[in-house]
Amino acid sequence: MGQTDHQETDVEIMDRLASEAGHVIELLKSYFRTPRGVDLTNALIFSASLAGHACHQAVKAEQGTFQMVTDKAGRNYYFGDDLNKYLLENNLNVVAFCSSVTDLSYEEVISIVEDFASHVGDDDLTVCGFNPKSLYEQVHSCWKGIFDNMTSKYCKSPSEWPVLFGIVVQNFLIMSLDAGAGKEEAGRIAIECAVAVSKMDKDSF
Repeated sequence: MGQTDHQETDVEIMDRLASEAGHVIELLKSYFRTPRGVDLTNALIFSASLAGHACHQAVKAEQGTFQMVTDKAGRNYYFGDDLNKYLLENNLNVVAFCSSVTDLSYEEVISIVEDFASHVGDDDLTVCGFNPKSLYEQVHSCWKGIFDNMTSKYCKSPSEWPVLFGIVVQNFLIMSLDAGAGKEEAGRIAIECAVAVSKMDKDSF
């Protein structure tokens, strides 16, 4: 009988990507380093936004479907089951990486998701105090910059992109908590950014 390919378990996938995530973490720590140390708040916002972007890009790469919502100004935002599986539903989903170290309940997570959805199209919409367009453009530029040398190199398929960046944001959450950040506040920042950026593309502005 021929030997069959080993199907990795979730734990094996996470262990494999955890070692690679360290390279992304070091890159972001270097980028957000100041004379007083790493700016963990902005590193957390950015890493969480990258994790949300990874969810969106994975759906596109796998030719999944979005439920598109267009606001009165013609801006498009992206929702749907294919996106939610990476963001909220898979065993290794991005929000699970965040909530597992911050103790946010499922109800609190859903409240964050619903709050963003209810403000889609607002002219004064911000993401953790950031202008959504500026945040998206910075995140997308970083995504393109590291895709060949990190993201596609470390991951075996697009479905692993959200896992890789989920591990990255979880590490920045742990660093933030170790530095004295409140669990609820840090968790809300991470999940709000991941959720918001996961819904965005270039035509969202």
